[in-house]
Amino acid sequence: MPVICVANSKGGTGKTTVSLNLIHHLKPDFIIDLDIHKGLTDVNRLGGSLEIHRTQDKSQLLDWLGEDEKLIFVDTGGFDSTLNRWALSQADFILTPTSDDPSDQLRLMDFNKTMVAVSDMVKEPLTAYALLNRVHHSRRAFEDFDSLIAGLSHMKRLPNVIPQSASLPKAAFKGQPVKSGTIAADFSKLAKDIKMSL
Repeated sequence: MPVICVANSKGGTGKTTVSLNLIHHLKPDFIIDLDIHKGLTDVNRLGGSLEIHRTQDKSQLLDWLGEDEKLIFVDTGGFDSTLNRWALSQADFILTPTSDDPSDQLRLMDFNKTMVAVSDMVKEPLTAYALLNRVHHSRRAFEDFDSLIAGLSHMKRLPNVIPQSASLPKAAFKGQPVKSGTIAADFSKLAKDIKMSL
């Protein structure tokens, strides 16, 4: 079964929230939180029921990622590290949340360099799929973002867009994903699109 990795070397792009809501629809067999700040683990403690595994040991991580019969979901931290790179190297799908803020988008250039290095490490071209996240509901055109992504060798843009929503932090404060409404439908569609690409 595949490994799905949520990663961006910049913090604050919504990786934990995206992970919490995607897990609800993907229903992975094994969940790993590599964030040293324990974002997903801590949110889960607020009322969630996920079984989340943590490690800072490369050998243990690679053992977990080698479980062929399981769908594995990895939430990495908002930083570059050897452990995060090993997770990326084993991923079948890399999801990179980013907001439509220029400072977040420009940091994708740094993450693309990480993707180049990891691709060199495994001797095959890897691609991260950028997800526009926390986007203002009135924004419909993303030509600037498309232009940026087009210039990055190891990144592509997903057509999915996750808008800003007060329901996301409200649910997260209970350790839960959003389970109904438009946002839940957006994450359901994203999960289906990821599965289709595996």
